[in-house]
Amino acid sequence: MTRSKGELSRFAAIFASGTMLSRVLGLVRDMVIGPVIGDVSRDAFLLAFRFPNMLRDLIGEGAMNAAFVPVFADVHDKRSQKAFRELVASALSAMLLILGVLTFLGVIFVPMMLQGLDALGPITGTERIPQENLALIVSLARWTFPYLFFIGLDVFAMGPLFVKGHYATPSWSPALLNVSLIATCLLMRGWFPDPAYALVVGVWLGGIAQVTVQYIALSKHTGVWRPSFDFSNSGLPVIFTLLVPVLIGQATGEVNKLVDALFAAKLQNATVSALYFANRLVQLPLSVFGFATAAAILPTLSAAASRDDIDGLRDTLMHGLRQTLFLVLPSALGLILLGRPIIRLLFERGNFSAELGERTATALAIYAVGLLSFAGVKVAVTGFYAVKDTKTPVIVASISMLLNIALNCAFVRGLGYKGLALATTISFTVNFVVLYILLCERFGRLWNPVFLNALHRIFWATLMALVVAYVVHRKIAAVFAGDGVGEKAACALVPIAAAVVSYAGLAWLMGIEELRQFAHMLRRRRQADE
Repeated sequence: MTRSKGELSRFAAIFASGTMLSRVLGLVRDMVIGPVIGDVSRDAFLLAFRFPNMLRDLIGEGAMNAAFVPVFADVHDKRSQKAFRELVASALSAMLLILGVLTFLGVIFVPMMLQGLDALGPITGTERIPQENLALIVSLARWTFPYLFFIGLDVFAMGPLFVKGHYATPSWSPALLNVSLIATCLLMRGWFPDPAYALVVGVWLGGIAQVTVQYIALSKHTGVWRPSFDFSNSGLPVIFTLLVPVLIGQATGEVNKLVDALFAAKLQNATVSALYFANRLVQLPLSVFGFATAAAILPTLSAAASRDDIDGLRDTLMHGLRQTLFLVLPSALGLILLGRPIIRLLFERGNFSAELGERTATALAIYAVGLLSFAGVKVAVTGFYAVKDTKTPVIVASISMLLNIALNCAFVRGLGYKGLALATTISFTVNFVVLYILLCERFGRLWNPVFLNALHRIFWATLMALVVAYVVHRKIAAVFAGDGVGEKAACALVPIAAAVVSYAGLAWLMGIEELRQFAHMLRRRRQADE
């Protein structure tokens, strides 16, 4: 599976383009669901869908790359095509069995668990959930949980397709779910007693569509048309031995999200929605900048680790942290300053009230305070992965998860939804600080005069750009005070554009090296696309 750098860049560009398409459609989906579906129905669906959707976040591309791809690639490169097809067919069989059992158990036990939501009452200090609302949550959970089966097979198919060099279908297939949800939300919401069931139809159609296109691609590119149900293949134990530790590490963050959603369900209507939409906006810069930086430095870190080059490891980690700060700090402060006009533009109409917009903006500001820590954790764990230490990040993440649950219990009665967002921000900040300290103990101080000087210049460039954005926003808001789409767009987009231009200009004037590196990365991406 040896490929030239040009080929790898082309494959990366294809996958990035498809992923960006999915993210854009995901934002459009949220812009449709938020205003069209009422608070009670929307909250019930988002909570119910949280359970099967955890699988995508749990095993996603990261776990798939860590467990499936290395084993498939090894057999593909060192043995015969027949052996490769046999392993893929065996792994497909195992996944069908595992996902089938998990889906069956989930359909039975998840609704039973949700029926016990009122047990959180003594902690939240809230009244019982109305019986009709609880019945809707339970019913939606039962109907949406089978999506786990579809998305599990979809993620599995990525592994052998990546090994065969086919990146296109895995990159754009997730967009089918967003298209289905948009279509059913707009066209079928009046067909059911509750419009949330139109979203259930969208989940099923999207899941089936994803599996169908992935199965066609898998059959075409690997030659595997059906499962073999041969569980004696020697590659299976290797795959699942690699997969389990990764799942444990990934699970901590997903448990936090689930616990937050369960607590939110016990608070006033639309609290689940407020936290959901705020988190979605935070995930945009995190996924574009934080994940990208972590992925970019891992090969260099791994190469330095293989040479026992501690100085190289330390320099690369500092570079990753500087690049993260350069990209994420203005994003975080921008979301705090301009979160309200952004939410007004994207969501605030129909059933998405101004009051919900205010609560979403408040939650967004609290999450944004922790955005640097969210992104910093992604960079910090690569330092451990580079030296093949997956144990330490899992332990620290587990402690962070327990801290988040404890803080939820401590904050929710007095602060409500704000306490849930604050607990997440604090726990991730602790996670990052602990990882940073442990990295310093292992590799030496992760700062030097050059590093501190760069942080100083990035901070002042960000601060001055935000001042520009604030002044522009105040002037634009005074002129465009209406509720039309044009007025909302002007109040949100013009200050953002002013901030971006001024930040880039200030970074150039101050000689911030990260600007040149970011521009170089964009040029390479454009060349790869061509």
